[in-house]
Amino acid sequence: MKADFLAYRFPGKEKVKQIGELHEVSLTDVIEGFIFSDFAAQRFYKFDVHHECLDIPTDFYSHESKPYVYTTREYLLQAHSFLNGIAQFQLDKAVFSRVKSHSFPLSKAYQLFENLCESYPKALVYLVSSSKIGTWIAATPEILLEAHKSFVFTMSLAGTKKTSQNNQPWGEKEKIEQQLVTDFIENQLKKVGAEQIELNGPYDYQAGPVIHIRTDLSAFLPSKKLIELMKVLHPTPAVSGVPRDAALNLISSVEAHDRFLYTGIVGLLGRTDATLYVNLRCAQLQTDTAYLYLGGGFTPQSIPELELDETENKSKTLISCMYSVNK
Repeated sequence: MKADFLAYRFPGKEKVKQIGELHEVSLTDVIEGFIFSDFAAQRFYKFDVHHECLDIPTDFYSHESKPYVYTTREYLLQAHSFLNGIAQFQLDKAVFSRVKSHSFPLSKAYQLFENLCESYPKALVYLVSSSKIGTWIAATPEILLEAHKSFVFTMSLAGTKKTSQNNQPWGEKEKIEQQLVTDFIENQLKKVGAEQIELNGPYDYQAGPVIHIRTDLSAFLPSKKLIELMKVLHPTPAVSGVPRDAALNLISSVEAHDRFLYTGIVGLLGRTDATLYVNLRCAQLQTDTAYLYLGGGFTPQSIPELELDETENKSKTLISCMYSVNK
């Protein structure tokens, strides 16, 4: 039986390639290592390293079950249903996602990882292949939490437009969406007793083919509060909604697929240090198909056709590199 494989590259760092085994763990068991969680933070996985990888594998795991892929008509129908739910439950925002399939050979997974590293130097890029979860890849721009002893850093990232629209002003919908995320994160920091909270932003932040509105937040955290902060931050309104519990209920009742690792937690967790990202711009790779997970923030003012366009723009992060690899 072949071993599990993990490769990752944090911004400004060297690539790491490891052979080992991915284990499902409880959060209390996670002390230090590279971790993944599902969207609901109910399942956590930790990669136990056997040794550094010298020869790159070409035989990657393919998961048997395929996620549900909406047709355009199905997406628009469900998006309207989602909007009705936002109105019914008086939500400020909720995130509706879809899965897009794209032809891509699993055997070229590592070449895609290399291409993503080169194309997106400001993103966490990873590739993991395991018998438990199949093969996943991502180039995610969103930091959930960075911690070094008592100092913590996080960000609010919401609102999306194409880079070609850089000179166009942000609409009220995007500004409101981003402020909701910022307010939530600031309140959660206060909830765990963080001190000296500072905000920098909002400002435009380019993430490959799209631009987001970003606000940085930093603070000092009481000792032994790192796991508690991670729990109260995730999932942020950037991937769930406001109010969070009602938004999560709406998502589970309307979305036709299991998000699994999409919008979960990914990165390095230690006793007092952490570099954790939100698992965005990710795909599950199967034998000859990539399943891209794509979401859009819906507010009462959302137009489903425009939200569909937003997910298409986000898909270009991975698809543009897939085209390059397949040339």
